[in-house]
Amino acid sequence: MGEDDKRSKGDADADAKASGSAKASADAKASEKAKAAADADAPSEKAKAAEDAKADADAKADADAKADAKKPDADAKKPKADAKKPDADAKADADADAKADAKKPKADAKKPDADGDKDDAKKRPSSPWPSTHKPSRPAAPPPKEDDGKAAWGAPLARVDKAWTKLESRLCAFVLGAEILTLVFWIALKALSSPSAGGAGLVFRVLFGASVVGYVAHRVAAKHERHEVIVAIAVLVGAFIGKSTGTGGSAYFSNYLGWLQNSSSLVFLGGVSDAAKRLTLWVALLGASIATGQGKHINVDVVMRFLTPKARVPVALIGWLAACVMCFAAAWGFFDQIAVEDFHIEPSAPCASDPAKSCDTRPGAKISRVAHETSRDLFLLRRQISLDLRSLPKVLKGAPYEKLMTGAEWNAWIDDGGWEAYFTKESLQQIKGPPEADQEWRMPALTNVPGADERVHKLLIHELNLVFPFGLVMIALRFILRSLLALSGWVKVDPNAAHADDDEKEADDKEPVAEGGAS
Repeated sequence: MGEDDKRSKGDADADAKASGSAKASADAKASEKAKAAADADAPSEKAKAAEDAKADADAKADADAKADAKKPDADAKKPKADAKKPDADAKADADADAKADAKKPKADAKKPDADGDKDDAKKRPSSPWPSTHKPSRPAAPPPKEDDGKAAWGAPLARVDKAWTKLESRLCAFVLGAEILTLVFWIALKALSSPSAGGAGLVFRVLFGASVVGYVAHRVAAKHERHEVIVAIAVLVGAFIGKSTGTGGSAYFSNYLGWLQNSSSLVFLGGVSDAAKRLTLWVALLGASIATGQGKHINVDVVMRFLTPKARVPVALIGWLAACVMCFAAAWGFFDQIAVEDFHIEPSAPCASDPAKSCDTRPGAKISRVAHETSRDLFLLRRQISLDLRSLPKVLKGAPYEKLMTGAEWNAWIDDGGWEAYFTKESLQQIKGPPEADQEWRMPALTNVPGADERVHKLLIHELNLVFPFGLVMIALRFILRSLLALSGWVKVDPNAAHADDDEKEADDKEPVAEGGAS
């Protein structure tokens, strides 16, 4: 019995210890729950600490429960009623303590804490989104520096810029037209060659290889054997071009003959003469553009030894001298063209004394050239009207010598409005006789009515005027540049001619404030 009493006493002590441990664990758990409820409205850092403490307490309670479950069979031998009683008492006490402790922190947590909210707001990180920031006032634009540009020079600067833009586009257009015209003419002459060799054969081979090779290049662009396919296509195209021989030469020869003998191209003297004048025009346009940008040929050795203020008057003297030379050269060329091409007499009887000979007045020469130019352009318009009637028939293969009868030719002359430039007697010279009304003739003007002048190269006289006209334009550019220099819109700098156009345009633009417009 003594041993049983001791054993019962030991079991009771163990149960008491277990109950105390369970109660302590429950108290800790309830306290942590209450603390977590009180700190629910606190910042995120405090809530995180409370959650960590709660997790530690739960882990400790689970560890104690597992340790109690692993105790010896002494706990199992005790009656179930005695084991459940202390556990129920401990659980009731723990719940009561937890409820009492939970009410107090909740009441404290409801109190406002303005100072704490302010501190927490200061500690919060700023949002990276631009919409959360208040818009700041744009920075005031920096004061505009006085660049020395006069207000009266602004319209002149716009005129100079528009002038340069127009001449640049015109230069590109004339150059492109000249290139296309020469290529077209060379191809037409090659295709109209009657022989199976020579230039015609070379052109056909190159043309066939180029066309077939290009088509193969576009079709097989993504093929892995692209190079091989294109090479084979080029060879095939060359073979096709060679095999054509003289095919189509009669058709193209008829078309070429119409252009050379029965079209308005006769007024220009052919493609070669027209190309020469176009080349001269391109050169004069380039010279005018260079003058406007200050990149004309000049000797700037003296300018480099002068101060910036002294450079302006020296530059003005040079530009005005060049302007005078351009005007003088323009008049010299115009006078030569008027005498040689338009057949204007260099001298005439004096108005005061007809017995004496005086130089023809400049105004009379200009008036005569203007009248002759108007007459030649009228003849060109009449020939173009014939070209529009003849071209569809030529493209269909009709011989250009049999496109119009004598009756149709006479009717075309009667309906032309020639009276402004020619008399009826002069028109009778170019009309056909009545007995030739049913005969074929070429639809082309061959002579100027009432004159012994042929229409071949008739407009070469006007095309030669492009040289004095270009010199006048260059002289005007010198005057405009002088005015821009006086107004401060052009800087007289020897190194400015070597600057890039992009940098110059960037310098001309006004700076913009960093803040932008409000």
